[in-house]
Amino acid sequence: MLTKSMSTLLLSTLALTTVASAQQRKGNLPAELKTEDYTLVPELFVEGVREPWSIAFIDRTHALVTEKAGPVRLVVDGVLQTEPVRGTPVVNANGQGGMMDVAVDPDYATTGWIYLSYSHTPDDSGKGPAMTRIVRGKIRDGAWVDQQVLWEAKPEHYRGGAVHFGCRIVFDKAGHLYFAMGDRGAQTQAQDVKLPNGKTHRINRDGSIPTDNPFVSNSAAYPSVFSYGNRNVQGMAIDPKTDKLWATEHGPQGGDELNLIEAGNNYGWPVITFGKNYNGSPVTEITEKEGMEQPRVDWTPSPAMCGLDFVTGDLFPKWNNNLLAGALKFQEVKRLVIENDKVVKEEVIVKNMGRVRDVAVGPDGAIYVVLNGQNRIVRLTPK
Repeated sequence: MLTKSMSTLLLSTLALTTVASAQQRKGNLPAELKTEDYTLVPELFVEGVREPWSIAFIDRTHALVTEKAGPVRLVVDGVLQTEPVRGTPVVNANGQGGMMDVAVDPDYATTGWIYLSYSHTPDDSGKGPAMTRIVRGKIRDGAWVDQQVLWEAKPEHYRGGAVHFGCRIVFDKAGHLYFAMGDRGAQTQAQDVKLPNGKTHRINRDGSIPTDNPFVSNSAAYPSVFSYGNRNVQGMAIDPKTDKLWATEHGPQGGDELNLIEAGNNYGWPVITFGKNYNGSPVTEITEKEGMEQPRVDWTPSPAMCGLDFVTGDLFPKWNNNLLAGALKFQEVKRLVIENDKVVKEEVIVKNMGRVRDVAVGPDGAIYVVLNGQNRIVRLTPK
């Protein structure tokens, strides 16, 4: 149940749509999905969202969804609100850019903060050179208010082109905020800690820099850099038991990776990779090098790995702490079993329902799958 202070932060003035409840809307979904441990029942949670990118839950009845073109939408009791949140940042929605991740502060009931990542242009026009930007704000009476810019690139590092922005937002138990920026099509820059692209970053929730970040003593480096040599991270999740950061990133043709991201590590792009250029030529002749990390899993050909989340709650006890990984191109959700920081088992639990942009475990324990193309979100529960 929402407290009074929480409810005042929600979109209280938005009207509900007239569509039926999620429980009554099945769509053209399979009746069930067979997996090793469970028979999953898919049901339509939300439809009518345009190119949805991310979902985040405020509580058991309220969720936020981002659309690539920029709007942030509210879902109440499985019903998409008619109007988007007013006043959210203008995004550069060209190519792979747009409004990307949305995350809810771990102490939302007290703070009311909501976090966004998006492709930002220096003049806020949505046109021209762009880089990933991290902001937080609050939602009050249907509007985005009290925005604070937590992180942005230096003006001279903004780039043209419309590829490899990243970007997910996750929090560890100490309250650090992690996000990742893709290489923005400039692959060699992923190896340079003086540049922000091709990196995983760590900041405090107020935008300040943790004093133990690995490159804070290097005056030329971006102090927020936590790891480097990352091509284009599209999924991030914190293990709720170990507090370790896991990430999936896109390779070119082949070389999609699952990595355990640790402070100061170099993940190799583009010096080492299992992928090839899109014209079939090799990116590099080597797949390993001293001082560069090997992926915990390499997927070739590329499934286009995307959103990540760990299974929590009581709904899927046999899958507790398994990692769920979405894939755009292969239209899959994979279940990964991790033991001692190694993936020991992989099972495809969803196939061919649509391009999976995000996957999240809700506060009810159900699995929510964000689908591009079909422009909907599907809820999975055990039969």
